[in-house]
Amino acid sequence: MIFKKGDKVKFLNENDYGTITRVMDNGIVMVLNSDDFEVPAKTSELILDPDKAQDKEVAADYSQVKVQMKPEAKKTVNNNQTVTPKNDDYGIYLGFVPADRKALDQCDLDLYFVNDSDFRICYNFMRPNKDNTLFTSVSGVLEPDSKEYVETIARKDLGDLTYFKFQFLYAKDGLHKVKQPEEFDVKLHAPKFYQSNSYKVNDFFDEDAVIIPVKQSSEMIEATKNLSAADLFKNKADSGNIVKKTFKKTADKQVVDLHLTELLEDESGMSPKEKLDYQMKVFREKMDEFIKDPHVKKAVFIHGKGNGTLKLEIRRCLDHNYKRYEYQDASFEEYGGGATLVYVK
Repeated sequence: MIFKKGDKVKFLNENDYGTITRVMDNGIVMVLNSDDFEVPAKTSELILDPDKAQDKEVAADYSQVKVQMKPEAKKTVNNNQTVTPKNDDYGIYLGFVPADRKALDQCDLDLYFVNDSDFRICYNFMRPNKDNTLFTSVSGVLEPDSKEYVETIARKDLGDLTYFKFQFLYAKDGLHKVKQPEEFDVKLHAPKFYQSNSYKVNDFFDEDAVIIPVKQSSEMIEATKNLSAADLFKNKADSGNIVKKTFKKTADKQVVDLHLTELLEDESGMSPKEKLDYQMKVFREKMDEFIKDPHVKKAVFIHGKGNGTLKLEIRRCLDHNYKRYEYQDASFEEYGGGATLVYVK
């Protein structure tokens, strides 16, 4: 059966009903259920609701389904004047939220788009097939200051994800300076999602999550550069969005991702030697830090597989400068052969 946005439906496997708000790929639709929650459902598990008229429009305004993060008073637009935003800060992010809070490094992940800006964004979200050809996974419109559920990524599929591609078209109400369409590639490092300490307190979700920037203004980058997890937690607690959490003590194992995309905001213009020198500088600084920290007993340095240059340089440094510390390949299951484990105690 073919469903469309606005159809009234019943769930076959549970006593519930709702309205289709969005039709996705692979036989999945989003349904606003009787509890006013938007949930994904397979079309094979739905039937048209004969007890309710099939209106041409969705019963509830779909914009109300999106979670508003920074509600503001409605702007009055005069066609003869430019609408000036309160500031030029903006950020667009991917949010990876664990489906099970008690198993952060083992469960599936819910993927969200986050639009922390005054722009309405028309987007194409693309991901690669196994042969590295791109296909459009989701297209849509992301309202200003909102977040939107995209899909659930199975844990077993994380290793196949290397990057996402985005195309953005920006718009605002009223007269405003035109912002050119943009296209971005977002690189993903699968080992990050297997590390509990990658899931952090954030401004967008009640749960700890992995937040990856797709696009940020320079003002937003500067504002968040030195913002600590404690600051984020305080902001969220003050706004009443979350209950107080208990933070864990420092773990006896630390994980350092030496990929340049994790260390630098922009690596363009750097020669291969400069890149390697910077990664090794971080490696030595972290080694010295962990050696002095009485709590840290093991350190995992993620260098990736690649051509093996960084791995060889790290082990050469360990053999010459840190002879007393043993090392070995880190867990293949967790890091896929792209990391080195060092015993610092």
